[in-house]
Amino acid sequence: MVNPADPKHYSLIAATLRRDAPSRQMRLGVTTETLLLRLFVALSLMISLAAILWLAAEWEPRILPIRVITVDGEMRSLSRQALQERVASHLTGGILSQDLGALRERVEALPWVKGASLRRVWPDRLILEVSEHEAVARWGEDGLVTREGVIFHPQDRRVPAGLPRLSGADERAVEVVDRLLLWQPRLADLGLLIDALECDRRGDWTLELLGGPVLHFGTEQLERRLTRLLATFPRIEAVAVPERIDLRYSNGLAVLWQRGSGHSDREPTDRESDFHARGKRMAALNEQR
Repeated sequence: MVNPADPKHYSLIAATLRRDAPSRQMRLGVTTETLLLRLFVALSLMISLAAILWLAAEWEPRILPIRVITVDGEMRSLSRQALQERVASHLTGGILSQDLGALRERVEALPWVKGASLRRVWPDRLILEVSEHEAVARWGEDGLVTREGVIFHPQDRRVPAGLPRLSGADERAVEVVDRLLLWQPRLADLGLLIDALECDRRGDWTLELLGGPVLHFGTEQLERRLTRLLATFPRIEAVAVPERIDLRYSNGLAVLWQRGSGHSDREPTDRESDFHARGKRMAALNEQR
């Protein structure tokens, strides 16, 4: 009879269990041979992919070249042929690999181009859509400016005829254009056209009418002074032909008449310099007020 209190009894059972249990090998990790095999396979795939990409870049332009470039969009100052040649000269790939973003940037770098877009048409065509800047005035010596105040300079220096001349600091282009667009319709009601408009560094505005006088507006109360001019100009013209009109007065204006225009008063030989001096003095007094 086995005595449960005997320690030797439990030792014998434990030894029997250890002897009868199947042996198990412990996996400590992936073997070195497996790691090397996997690394070799990965390198082989990378090399194969690089070779495929190289072959595609080398042969794709020859197998699938771009043969046709179509230019769409309404154009007045741009040449479709020049745009086609511009795109063709910067092709670097075939219909699939060509970088359309780089081509678009090349086209938009042209002076008259406002915006451009490109798309592929299988199997060998690129379609270029272009929008053109619309110049509303000349800017400075050889520039043009759009309704939005964008200044650009045509490479061939071609300037459309009949545009008014604007001048000022480039950062004030939007303001000068807005003033032109605001004033021109109001002056046109009297049959007057703006030939030139300038805002100098001091902010002093000068307007020259087509075939008419030069108008000095000063730096402030521009709308009030224009309203005063519109109200009095028909009476001024009824008297004689004005050469210059100074509006830099708080409640009036000064007129310099053309010689031989029929005005009874004779001007001195230095009349123009005196006219400017009086106008500047009045402008300074108005600013102090």
